[in-house]
Amino acid sequence: MKKISLLFAMVAMCSLTWATETILYLEEYTCADDWSSGYALVASSDLSAAVAGDEINVYVTAISNGTEWPQVYLQYVDAAWNWVDFTDTHNYALSGQTAPHKATIALTQAMIDNVAAGNYLVVKGAGYTANKITLTHTPSQTGTTQSIWSGSVVMPSNWGAWQTIEANKFANAQVGQLLRCRFAALGSNAQLQLKETTAWTELVDAPLAFISGRYYDYTITADMLAELQARGVIVSGCNYTLTEVLLINPADLKPLTLSVPVTNDWVFTAKPSITIHVENPYEEAVTADVEVEIATDKAAALDTLFLTRTIAAGASENIVLTTESDLAAGFYKATCIVNDDLARAFVFGINPTAIVSAPDKQSDFDSFWATAKAQLAAIDMNATLTEITAKSTAARKVYLVEMNSVPDGLTGEPVVVRGYYCEPQDGQQHPVIMHYMGYDSGYRPGGQDVKPYCPSGDAEPNYAEFYLSTRGQYINNRAAGEREPDGKGDFVNTYGDWFAFNFGDKDSYYYRGAFMDCVQAIRFMATRSTSDMRNLFAEGQSQGGAFTYAAASLSDYPMRAIAPGIAFLGDFPDYFQITNWPAEVARANQGTMTDAEMFAFLSYFDTKNLATSISAATIACIGLQDNVCPPHTNIAPYNNLLSTDKELIYNPELMHQAGATWYSDMMAFFAAHIDNTTTGINPVSNQSSAVSEKFFRDGQVIIVRNKKMYNALGQQL
Repeated sequence: MKKISLLFAMVAMCSLTWATETILYLEEYTCADDWSSGYALVASSDLSAAVAGDEINVYVTAISNGTEWPQVYLQYVDAAWNWVDFTDTHNYALSGQTAPHKATIALTQAMIDNVAAGNYLVVKGAGYTANKITLTHTPSQTGTTQSIWSGSVVMPSNWGAWQTIEANKFANAQVGQLLRCRFAALGSNAQLQLKETTAWTELVDAPLAFISGRYYDYTITADMLAELQARGVIVSGCNYTLTEVLLINPADLKPLTLSVPVTNDWVFTAKPSITIHVENPYEEAVTADVEVEIATDKAAALDTLFLTRTIAAGASENIVLTTESDLAAGFYKATCIVNDDLARAFVFGINPTAIVSAPDKQSDFDSFWATAKAQLAAIDMNATLTEITAKSTAARKVYLVEMNSVPDGLTGEPVVVRGYYCEPQDGQQHPVIMHYMGYDSGYRPGGQDVKPYCPSGDAEPNYAEFYLSTRGQYINNRAAGEREPDGKGDFVNTYGDWFAFNFGDKDSYYYRGAFMDCVQAIRFMATRSTSDMRNLFAEGQSQGGAFTYAAASLSDYPMRAIAPGIAFLGDFPDYFQITNWPAEVARANQGTMTDAEMFAFLSYFDTKNLATSISAATIACIGLQDNVCPPHTNIAPYNNLLSTDKELIYNPELMHQAGATWYSDMMAFFAAHIDNTTTGINPVSNQSSAVSEKFFRDGQVIIVRNKKMYNALGQQL
């Protein structure tokens, strides 16, 4: 056994103090799968300077497949030489992790006291090999900084844990101070939230935070202080371990000025190139300890890059770091820290179009969708059109379309779905664009901006367009006063949360019906004489991106080109490991299904499987920082397309949003793929379609239906 007390990085200048990492043990050891052998001993004297919140780091080099629950486990040797369990959290699960991996366990005061009263800290466990153990120590800032709580509370992915900080801890707090929450062991999509202790609602002026680095600061406002001093606060969240809560006077801090500029759109071929710009605004030189932690997008630690620079007074420097070895194709998270302060945390890509997202189609995948389409074909569409006169122009009339689609299952009554249709008025055939909508989660009854988008007739006069609202969403989810005036009553969503509707039953699941709604909208367009179905295009963002893939895969008419943006519903097995939603909805509705059964069910609706039959030209976009539909899931269907005519736009700094030029890029892509050499496909007439358009002439109500005029008695004029 080797014991080495060697300081990696330590800075103590003026009143500044920041994290140090000390090597406690430097020799390879292996913990057997059955716990029968393997451990490392750290002398209590080597932990004499440790304080609550410090972290034991175990550098794992291999994880065994031979044990069900591989883990790092801490014990201590008491004064009588007994090996004793700590009463506080003292293990780190390695299940689902890949080596190399840094396992981190925060020390509590009770753990430190136990070791100090005995002989050794024991680092053991099962199913892993490690070659180094270190201690990370982060002393509190000097001056008026006050640590009001320390310990180790694991915040799991289901938000099932929390820590209450009592009101008396805030007796001396002041407006303008920082309430700093320190943390460790961040998982994917880690989130921090402060809640009121009585109502468990969000603490005033303290919004939910997506966290990276080592701490997160809230600035105390007058309203916040009143609540803290009256009732204290609850610290909650998911996917991290809370280690300390402090009150800090901002004037006591002397941070360096840090920035991380975007390099190469943060997409690289083999190695990342990360530039950290460090500025020293002080009158004395400062040592900058630069650290970049590299992890997979599933939060598995891969590498930590270290570099130390002395920055002269008033000077600045660009510090460039990269990995020693090439990284495999994938998406990764870089967390850039200088002297304990977070410079930036961001996702970057390595050769993303080489990522393999293998299809997991079930054997009846094709027959399942053939059955759904046959059911749709047997339904009388019975489309009814009502003109939205406020939107119609000389170039195009705009209609509310109501039409039948498949039931919510193999039997039952057809479901009525709706959309806005823009029909050119020049009598010529025009290219067709299908517009599919994102998840209707932004709608709240009585909220703002709830009216579904309805285009103007002049918006795109050279196209015939359809804006579809799938069952239970948008138009189908609005009272009459929250839509464009159409003379109809209220429409109500009867599905609840759409992702959860009939979850587990593929024949009645929400997205079986919604995908058929997308196909039915295309079939409707094929009935219109102004539709050139040889030039059929589709687009949508988020859920609309998933609908775009589904429509292109399942449509009776081939698409010329599609534009799925930041697409939803991709690569579910990986999706659920990267971010919380909709995984939390799926878990809540999983019932008795095993994970294998759940993912088999979801595979019918997975865009990576649908994409395998799509040959249309494709332009797509992804936001590298997207935590709703992460880039890993966006690129899965894109990489599985049959088409080689495809273009992918990376938005390096965007989250769940398309870029400012996305619409113009998409429309230019469509225009470039219009086939002007062929005549259009004749409209089909095997579905009934009625136009309800009313106007007054000579005091009479005139009804126009299928381009014929009738009076109020139904007599043709």
